[in-house]
Order: sequence, then C-alpha cells, then structure tokens
Amino acid sequence: MHAVVIWPSWLAGAGIGVLMVAFYWITGKQLGVSRAYGNLLSSVSKLDFFRQADYTHNHWRLWFVLGIVLGGFLAAMIAHPGVYVPDFTMGKAYDAILPADLSWRIVVLFCGGLIMGIGARIAGGCTSGHVITGIPMMNLGSVLAGLLFFVGGIVTMQLITRVILP
Repeated sequence: MHAVVIWPSWLAGAGIGVLMVAFYWITGKQLGVSRAYGNLLSSVSKLDFFRQADYTHNHWRLWFVLGIVLGGFLAAMIAHPGVYVPDFTMGKAYDAILPADLSWRIVVLFCGGLIMGIGARIAGGCTSGHVITGIPMMNLGSVLAGLLFFVGGIVTMQLITRVILP
C-alpha cells in the first residue's frame, strides 16, 4: 500500500504565488485560463468576436491549459505507479448532487462549465485570472470579482444542499 502524501495548503498557495510572479516577470503576461477557450474558439469559429487579436495571437494559453491537464495526469501516474484507475467521482458532496449515470453527469458538468465560461466572459476573466493574478496586482475589479466568486459559490452550494436537494 502506498502512503498518501498531502502537502500543506500554504505551501501549494505559496508555490502558485511564486509561479504567478515569476511568469509575469519573465513574460510580462498574466496567468489565467479563460482566454484559452477564446483561443480555441478563434481556431474553429467564424464569428468576428473570436477573430480579435486578443484571441488569435495568444495560442500559448492553449498549451498552458493542456499542460495543466497532462501535468495532473502525470502527477497521478507518478504518485501511484501501476495502480492508477480512472475514477469519475468528485467527492461525497458532488456525488450526492450529481446524477449517478455517467452520461447525465457529463451533460450536467458540461452545462455548468458553459455557464462558468459565460460568467468568466462577463466578469472579464476567470477565478484564476482574477484571484491569483489580479488581486496581487492590487486590481480593485479583481478583488471584487474574487469576493463575488466565493460568495456566489457558497450561496449556490447552500441552495443546492439545503433547498433543492435536502
């Protein structure tokens, strides 16, 4: 049996902060993921909105997002060599509110992601862009957006767990 190693949250937070600062110093660009979806849509869409320079000249973000996914997979493979089994559970809280059928779970998560993408577009960035990058740069809009992201998440989970699915 393998020992489970859990890193302290403060260490992970400090690591993300160092990465964000180093990335900005080296490239002069802010980290964030939501614009990568705009990059993807600029590659496949004919809509004028996605033909803006913000989307057509920033394809490095697509590689960044791909690196996040592949890095997580690689970390799981290294942490548990030979015992990795795909698991589509997201924890007890989510399993209690998501459909048990994998097909419906995918539909619900896709729709949730779509709504989050629209929200990120309206807010001018995603949680990682605002909270991890904008707040340390003292951007007042990012402070407000980050606060509203957390409040919205807490309110939504309370509604789901106490009202919709008691």
